[in-house]
Amino acid sequence: MTTRRYLPRIALRGTPVLALLTLLLGLLAAAPAAAATGAITGLAGKCLDVAGAASADGTPVQLYDCNGTGAQQWTVGTDSTVRALGKCLDVTGGSTADGAKIQLWTCNGSAAQKWTVTSANDIVNPQADKCLDVTGNNSANGTRLQIWTCTGGANQKWNAPAQQSGDQCWATHYGPQPAGALTASGEVFDNNADTAATSLSRQPQLPFGTRVQVTNVANGRSLTVRINDRGTFAQTPQEPKCLDLTDGAFSRLGGVLDPDAGHIVVTQTVLG
Repeated sequence: MTTRRYLPRIALRGTPVLALLTLLLGLLAAAPAAAATGAITGLAGKCLDVAGAASADGTPVQLYDCNGTGAQQWTVGTDSTVRALGKCLDVTGGSTADGAKIQLWTCNGSAAQKWTVTSANDIVNPQADKCLDVTGNNSANGTRLQIWTCTGGANQKWNAPAQQSGDQCWATHYGPQPAGALTASGEVFDNNADTAATSLSRQPQLPFGTRVQVTNVANGRSLTVRINDRGTFAQTPQEPKCLDLTDGAFSRLGGVLDPDAGHIVVTQTVLG
């Protein structure tokens, strides 16, 4: 789908073409977020803890007084995993049901081991669309962790080590499109969906279906969008554009639908 953004001209006089291309390519790829390691604290200021500091598959994950041990050192990875003792935070049996218990398990790339840490301090398993939850809102040492429908309760709020954000860039929005317009992936365009286009000149290209967490720098709002389109836009130093969002997604991030000033400054993290 062709976007409608006009890019400022860049004067080439006296500028080696190869050097200019190198500069542009460097600007096109947002720096990936860096993994972060530390304690994850929650209800009553207690820590996410691996029971008995055991690394065996199936070891329960619980709430416990913070003690600074390796059993409470978690790495929030750029691959959407949360790891301790060399293994992954895992939903038992890959369940998506309320009350499914959380355990430690050998990392295997499954959806049961994928987590999104949101700006609202939720830790969400996208497969289940449910939150990491302290069972029964009980702050006693040894209380098991589970997944549960997100409620906003204190037993679902976590302070996780923050990933270092990628480079900031601009996200814009599509605006009106003809009825029945198709995206580059062949889908019928839905201007209210959580989807986006990325630049054709981005290296490497993000495959269709890639999920990207987009955060509005101005207000901290985050949204996960799915890539289903390509744009013809290119980044420049004057307009460091990285995403074209649907009008719906742009609005949910707090953007104003204005074709003349319709951009927000964001960071983006590729989730997979």
